[in-house]
Amino acid sequence: MKRSSKTLLVSAITAAAISTGVSTAHAYFSANAGFVSDYYFRGSNLGDAGLYAGLDYENSGFYAGTWWIDDSNAGNDGLEQDVYFGYGFDAGSISLGLGYTRYEYTYTSDFEQEINLSAGFSGFGLEYSAGEDDDDGGDTVDYDFVALSWSGEVFGAKIGSYDPDEFKNGLVEYDYIELSASGEVAELDATITIGQTSNTRDASGDIASGDGYMILDISKSFDL
Repeated sequence: MKRSSKTLLVSAITAAAISTGVSTAHAYFSANAGFVSDYYFRGSNLGDAGLYAGLDYENSGFYAGTWWIDDSNAGNDGLEQDVYFGYGFDAGSISLGLGYTRYEYTYTSDFEQEINLSAGFSGFGLEYSAGEDDDDGGDTVDYDFVALSWSGEVFGAKIGSYDPDEFKNGLVEYDYIELSASGEVAELDATITIGQTSNTRDASGDIASGDGYMILDISKSFDL
């Protein structure tokens, strides 16, 4: 999740936390694999087209998993490898989740780690992450991420904001909005996402009016 200037992973974590209630009685494993036309995470471009795969475990509200992608970040030859775990439960009609995520890379000792909080109600989701960006040069920067989303049977929308405490490690502050449409094509899950960033700032002030993007994500999930 390096940000020199992943919507996929946090959406998966939030969905797992929101949809998993205390009534879940059985443990099960699942796997997923897919392809993205460009690798964007939270409105930030982290790589070109790439293949990804993941493995997840759920049991009575608890979940854990790992996710890998060939991110081709800035010409790096290697993989991003993420691990996450947490617990989701229902409080009446509201679903709540608490989790932890760590992002690592095969081509650098840099990493990020987060505490993830999520809540869901009637198709709406709220997520907040308190993170720490550790650079192999020794600098550590705390950051906050917050997003509000809505998901229907086909269409979805999200607005989010990323705010580092300091403008180090190539980090910038920005907002973004995404609209998406999902469906099934030839027994594969397909999602098209259109996004736009805004209010991008670094220590010098405004540095960009915004960056538009469009992503195609094709994937398949399996119960193990």
